[in-house]
Amino acid sequence: MNKIIDPHLHFFSLQQGQYHWLKHSPPPWPNLDLIRQDHLPEALFNLSGFSLEGCVHIEAGFDNDQPRRELDWLAEILPAPRYKAVSYAQIDAPAKHFRTQLDALKHPNLVAIRDITEGQDALRLLNPQVADNLAYLSECGLHFEAQFELTRQDVAQRLYDIAHQLPQLRIVLNHSGLVGQGDDWQDNAKRLSQLPHCAIKFSGHELLNQSLPLQAQLDSLLALFGHERVMFASNHPVCLIQHSYEALWQRYQALCQHDEQLWHQLSYANAKYWYGFNGS
Repeated sequence: MNKIIDPHLHFFSLQQGQYHWLKHSPPPWPNLDLIRQDHLPEALFNLSGFSLEGCVHIEAGFDNDQPRRELDWLAEILPAPRYKAVSYAQIDAPAKHFRTQLDALKHPNLVAIRDITEGQDALRLLNPQVADNLAYLSECGLHFEAQFELTRQDVAQRLYDIAHQLPQLRIVLNHSGLVGQGDDWQDNAKRLSQLPHCAIKFSGHELLNQSLPLQAQLDSLLALFGHERVMFASNHPVCLIQHSYEALWQRYQALCQHDEQLWHQLSYANAKYWYGFNGS
C-alpha cells in the first residue's frame, strides 16, 4: 500500500460551518455539486490504492470571524496524530489585532496560518505591517502558507526580502504558484527557492483555465526547489473539478516515472518533515 501524507485538503460540514463563499456566492466551477456537500475524513482514510497516513487541513471559511471554531470541530472528527491544521488570520492586520488573532488560535495541532491573497488581494502582502506579523508568526513557531500568483514579481521580491531577514520563518507556497500557460513565473520562483525555509506544494491545477503540462512544471519545480522542498497535495474536494481523490494521486504517482524514492519524498516524507508529523 502506498503511504501518503496530504499537505493540502479541506473537510466540510455545511450544517456546522458558515462557508459563505460556497453556499451563497459559489465560484463557477465545473462539478460544483460534487464539491458543495459535506466532506469528512472517513471517505479518504479507506482508499483502495493509497494509505492516507496524515493530512494537513487548510482553513476553508468555516467561520472567518471565529476561526477557532474550525479548529475545535477538526479535533472532534480527526484523531490528533493523523492531522495538522492551518487556520486563518489576516496577515496585514495591525500588530495588536494580529497578535490577538493568533492568541485565540492556540491549539496543539495548529502549524500555520493562511490568508488568501490572490489577484488584487496580493497587494496586501506589500503592506509594511506584514513583515512584523510574519516575524511574530515565526516567534510562535508557526509558518505562513502563501497563496498568490508567482507571476507577481513585486510580491515575490517582498516576501524574499522579509524572509531573508527572518531565517527561522518558514513559507510554504500554495498551489504551485497558480501559474498557467504563457505566464512569466520562473524568475520569481527561483528567487523564493533561494530561501532554504521556503517550500512549495504541487496542487491546485484544477483552478486554472490553462494549466501547465504537469510533468514539465514538476520538473521545473524540482530543479528550483530540489527534491526535499516540493510536496504533492490534493486540494480535496476542489480537485473534484477534474479528478477523484484517488485518481489525482494516481496521476501524481505516474509523474515520478517509477522513481520510488522520488515518489516517497513528494507524497510522504517532505510533508512529514515540513508539517511536523511524528512516526516512521
